[in-house]
Amino acid sequence: MKTKRIGQFTLFGVLVASASVLTTLLISPSIEETSVGKAPSQGPTADLPTLKDGKILPANEWPDACSLVTQEDIAAILPDAEEIQQAGRPVSALSVKDFRTDSSWKESNRSPSGECDYVMRLPGETYSATQAWVRVDAVADPELIADYFESGAPGTNSSKGTDGADKCVMAFAIDQNWTCRKGPLLFTVGGQTTATFEGMPDAAPFDWRDKVTPELVRAVTAKVT
Repeated sequence: MKTKRIGQFTLFGVLVASASVLTTLLISPSIEETSVGKAPSQGPTADLPTLKDGKILPANEWPDACSLVTQEDIAAILPDAEEIQQAGRPVSALSVKDFRTDSSWKESNRSPSGECDYVMRLPGETYSATQAWVRVDAVADPELIADYFESGAPGTNSSKGTDGADKCVMAFAIDQNWTCRKGPLLFTVGGQTTATFEGMPDAAPFDWRDKVTPELVRAVTAKVT
């Protein structure tokens, strides 16, 4: 009788332990992590003319934003991304008239493809919840761009990940969107995700800021000489 009871208690303990493990697995699924790669250090040169003496390139002559951050760039930066979709859209030019010296400038202020948006799915996402984008803000004489940047670009200096850009700013400390300048180009990159990055306990906006945004900047600046 005693042996039988011991056997029953042992079986009961095994069943309880098994149920506990199963419950843990059901309520605590493993976190799928996303890795971050590197933007190509070189790419096809953006079609930007040499601009001097305060010249401004009309918005209808700006480069296609999707040529500044390409699908190949996105795949290199986020190698785990699936279902990557790309869409260009028109934008209105940022006014830099206060700094221009060419009084005859009266061209179009609208770019037909001044912004490029990407949507994709990263590990742990049940649908395409991750977005990345690049927008051309202005193309002009580099001195004009620098003057405008110092006077009109909102935000604080970014000390992280601006290799390749002349300077970048972000609106606030955990901003995922950066406005940068490189030579004649003023541009903004940004995005968001619900994915969790490698080595982190959960998703957080500063992970995108520190790991992904710098690579988006480098993707653009690699194409600007």
